[in-house]
Amino acid sequence: MHTTQFWLIRHGETQWNAERRLQGHLDIPLNDTGIEQAQRLGQYLRSPRFDTRIDTVVSSDLGRAYDTAVTATGHFNLHIERNPQLRERCYGIYEGQDWSSLKDLRTLDLRNPEQVIAQGETLPVFAQRIAHAFEELAIRYRGRNIMVFSHGGVIDIAWRKANGIALDAARHAPILNVSINHFTIAEDGHWGALTWGQTAHLEQVALDDVL
Repeated sequence: MHTTQFWLIRHGETQWNAERRLQGHLDIPLNDTGIEQAQRLGQYLRSPRFDTRIDTVVSSDLGRAYDTAVTATGHFNLHIERNPQLRERCYGIYEGQDWSSLKDLRTLDLRNPEQVIAQGETLPVFAQRIAHAFEELAIRYRGRNIMVFSHGGVIDIAWRKANGIALDAARHAPILNVSINHFTIAEDGHWGALTWGQTAHLEQVALDDVL
């Protein structure tokens, strides 16, 4: 049975990440920290510590993900496929607002699968879009190693799918910028989680800079 492996990476930091503002489909660029994170990720991917052959690079079509991919994977000499199905969840009328103000809205719970989002996506609709996008990639690139650059919400859905965790269950840890998440999709459609939330590559590269 052919198994497709995914290395799913969150984009580098944006100013709205730093300000804890909801981005969704809005195309917010990387800030200076995000650019540096993408560069450090690239150093790690070029180093002997990452010894996997990547066959395909795919990115959300939003600039913060695509620019992270360009900076980090240029040495692969691979075309970066831009896929709008890998965008962050659309939060409709709430995009641009800060998280603290949203928490004060007692009638709004973005983690509630039944919550309607005006001009946006419900959680089940978003989850279905993301699952379908990865399963389509697994079919199209069957048995290959795919590196995907996307968003925190996308990684959350992949984590839940790979571990069999409900949409409204609490997550065990935050999803950090340029974290690496490794999972598989088998030919029979089964998802499997391998390693999640890796950020040691950033710490190691920073250490290398001072040695």
